[in-house]
Amino acid sequence: MVEEKKSVRAPKKFMAGFLAHWQIVASAVLLGAGVTGLAATYEDYCGMTDLAYAPTEVRDELQHASEESGVRTGVLASQLETESHWRVGVASHAGAQGLAQFTPETWEMWGQGGKITDPEDSIKAQGHYLAYLRERLAPLADSEDELVDLMLAGYNAGPGAVEHYKDIPPYGETQEYVKKIDALASSKYKVTCDPDPQFSQAQISYSTAKD
Repeated sequence: MVEEKKSVRAPKKFMAGFLAHWQIVASAVLLGAGVTGLAATYEDYCGMTDLAYAPTEVRDELQHASEESGVRTGVLASQLETESHWRVGVASHAGAQGLAQFTPETWEMWGQGGKITDPEDSIKAQGHYLAYLRERLAPLADSEDELVDLMLAGYNAGPGAVEHYKDIPPYGETQEYVKKIDALASSKYKVTCDPDPQFSQAQISYSTAKD
């Protein structure tokens, strides 16, 4: 009989204790949900962007290219700054032109009838080509970050070189190219509500100097 009374009292004590503290438990749950909700609200509405320092006139094109290629807009801006420093008229020693530095031959494939020196057309072609590189090089990557680096390497050295080495090719220029874009993407063009004041607004220029 003594053991039976203890077994009956135990659930009653548990329920009494739980009911006595239910307000504390509920408050903790609501507080946790509130903090999570506030964090989400802050991220949604604080004005987070990675294009604070990108030229204002091509932000829509960068967004469209991002949607097509799956590459963050800040990475695309970092790539353009690395390729041309936002100079429309710059030409490389290999004859590449425009913001995204396409050669006339590759422009025939990816320019879709646009003008190679037109900033908007150049960014559109950038998005088209990166989308192609994503599909082609995806089997070689184990993560999204790795895939984006392989896409950038393929943009610089050609996808065949990436497939041959199954990695970023061991070319000094290509290695530095990917590193520079990654560094810009994590600093000047990072996603933030509070852009770093050490950077200045990028401006598109129409210089004709060779790179």
